[in-house]
Amino acid sequence: MPQQDILLSICIPSYNRSVWFERALRSIVANISENKQYIEVIISDDSDSDECRVIASKILPSLNISYKYTHNQPKLGMAANWNHSIQLASGKYVLLLHDDDFLLPNAVETMITAIKNNQKEYFVMLFGVHVVNEQEKVIKKQLFKRKLYLPPKKALLKVLSNSSFIRFPGIVIRRDIFEKVGYFDSEIGEVSDLDMWIRLLSNYGLLCLPDAVSAYTVHTNALTTGMFNEETVKKLLNLFTKIEKSKILSSKIIERSKSNFLHQFILAGTYRKIKQKQFMKARKVMQLFRLDSIRQLSLSVKWLFLRSLFRIVLLV
Repeated sequence: MPQQDILLSICIPSYNRSVWFERALRSIVANISENKQYIEVIISDDSDSDECRVIASKILPSLNISYKYTHNQPKLGMAANWNHSIQLASGKYVLLLHDDDFLLPNAVETMITAIKNNQKEYFVMLFGVHVVNEQEKVIKKQLFKRKLYLPPKKALLKVLSNSSFIRFPGIVIRRDIFEKVGYFDSEIGEVSDLDMWIRLLSNYGLLCLPDAVSAYTVHTNALTTGMFNEETVKKLLNLFTKIEKSKILSSKIIERSKSNFLHQFILAGTYRKIKQKQFMKARKVMQLFRLDSIRQLSLSVKWLFLRSLFRIVLLV
């Protein structure tokens, strides 16, 4: 298949989760239809074993679709693995489908149709996702009511006010714009996704689409589980400082967004630990509110009740 015919590269950066990797791959297989000529599957494997390679070699060759597989030795690390999968892609747009997430029925058809209809105007598209637990039970549906374009300022405000506004398996990005805005910054670790969303949205805005295409899995072995610490808070604050210097948004708006974002971040980390019944770790996350950099923030009325509730529950 000529590379120019590929509209969507589904990129799977895998790492030591072969069971879930197979689920992700089979969710693509279940979506194979008349649109298979428009997609390719890219696997950039950072795993220590060859389990993912074996699974891919059993499933992909018989599907008559374009695909690439690479086993990275030595392994690249989280953000560099994302970048490598994108750099291997040849599609006009890319979807980063982490190995612990999966596509919903009709997802490929939905995304291909959206790309065909919107590729001349919109470079970054955000679809709905289902947030699920390890048993695939839907915790919540994160959806848009209608098709809506957010210009750069409004899109940026959304992502800076809500740490969960963009979830990886819901965002489809035109591949060539990475050459303009840069790839994920592997030096800043856990916040490299937010850094990327800031760069993309401040340049191209965001097309929000009402259809859910994927499931985002919340689980104890997620790579982001250990990110709720002082070092990550510092990195997040640095990103807000960069935005303030760019003067895309007013200082007043940035300060309010910063307060809401950091409150949500800390409370989300606390909630995860409570759900796992790790109460000592939950208290440690809540203690991030005692950092001078957090104490200096304006009070987030939006998150005041939940913060007060967690303080009572955890006696902090």
